[in-house]
Amino acid sequence: MVSKFDYLRRNLYAMAELCLEQILKLDDAIEQENADLAKQIIERDDLIDNLEKQNDNLSQNAILEAIANRNSLGMDQVDGEVVLKRDPLRFALSAIRITRSLERMGDQIVNCATCYRRGLLPKGFFRQEEILDKMLSRVVTLVGMAVESLVEEKNRFYGSVHTVEEELNNLCNSAFLKFVMDPRLDKNQFADLYRIVLSIERAGDYAVNIAEELVRLNTGMDIRHLSDPVQVTEKAKSA
Repeated sequence: MVSKFDYLRRNLYAMAELCLEQILKLDDAIEQENADLAKQIIERDDLIDNLEKQNDNLSQNAILEAIANRNSLGMDQVDGEVVLKRDPLRFALSAIRITRSLERMGDQIVNCATCYRRGLLPKGFFRQEEILDKMLSRVVTLVGMAVESLVEEKNRFYGSVHTVEEELNNLCNSAFLKFVMDPRLDKNQFADLYRIVLSIERAGDYAVNIAEELVRLNTGMDIRHLSDPVQVTEKAKSA
């Protein structure tokens, strides 16, 4: 049983690291105006999809086995804190949610690469526009925080994730308002730019979903719909 959960954990980490590599490649592709890198991102998406399928099967089997072996593992006789940290059933359930977020994050990165590879945007457009450069930087930061928190099995980045997500959302909204009537862009160019902006925003959202799931995994608190999740997280850490 231990080896099965270890395999699920390793698969989850591998999937997360692939997503991080994908967003870094996207940043390089746009910065270097390298269509070949964008093509690599698209081709590598199958690696993430295959891990998603493996993790889905592993998680479902792990849930059944965890339920069957819960008492033998002593989970019915330990205090709440130990259950939160060591309960394989809780981990397996969280693995399903995290896997889903990682797969969808990977899809959004591929969407960006696909639009960029079409080559319709003016040369140097992202480098010339500070708002677009910041937008890329923030989503790379968000994904990096989520992946590092997952691999380290910690939720310590959550407050920072929430702050960076808010900044990213504001940048994406400002970018849309700035470029929607930009005379340098025809309708096809703006359509591709808008798809990239929207996909970057959604990739950031999935990074936040992972951070929120790590809070639930480590503290038992569901903070997805709370008005001030950062404050609640701080209380959970001090509890």
